[in-house]
Amino acid sequence: MTWLRAFVLAVLLGSSPAAEAQTEDAARSPGSLAEASGFFKAPPLDGCTLTLEELVKGKSSALRGRWIMKKGPGEMGLVSAGRVEMQPVPQRSGEILSLDFRNGRLVAGSPVLGFMPVAVEDRAPPAPGSGLRAESAGRGDLPDDAEVFLDEIALGPLPCGPDQLLRLNIQAQQDTGTGHVLQQTYRLFLIDQSRMSGTYSETGAPGRIERGLVTLERR
Repeated sequence: MTWLRAFVLAVLLGSSPAAEAQTEDAARSPGSLAEASGFFKAPPLDGCTLTLEELVKGKSSALRGRWIMKKGPGEMGLVSAGRVEMQPVPQRSGEILSLDFRNGRLVAGSPVLGFMPVAVEDRAPPAPGSGLRAESAGRGDLPDDAEVFLDEIALGPLPCGPDQLLRLNIQAQQDTGTGHVLQQTYRLFLIDQSRMSGTYSETGAPGRIERGLVTLERR
């Protein structure tokens, strides 16, 4: 009869309030690392409606983490016979950029460039000349002289245009050891907590310039 008593006891415990409470707690608690990560996800951001004040006063914490950078398409200037000729630059991806805080300010971190301050700007019509020519951006659907400010091909349809998105600007300098300083500028439009896109430009030795579209995604 030992097995019968054990069975009855198990039934009684299984239906007790304490056992039911433990079951409910187990159902609410994460059952895997993937589920547990959901407890700590940053709140979603909407770059179309988020105000600059909201971003600066706390919501920029949602941007903290590692981002995968994809550059291109774009163009690069080469000196030939005393003239600078622009040649297409292929797409490249895999660079890692991290966003974090130092002394309360948002900074970008790169294994090559170190830490760089991030300037946050309010939405406004993009300045003429700050974009990329449609021809260089691979946008055959637009007039060649039209300006492209972010990579809508890589991102797909966006909820609003670049003039309605908050901006993050990053500038960096790197000593190349050749007597020339490599200067990099990233003009990014904040779409949400996992996507940013815009343009980049690099200048160094005389006649050396590279510019193109750049997209940051966090997976």
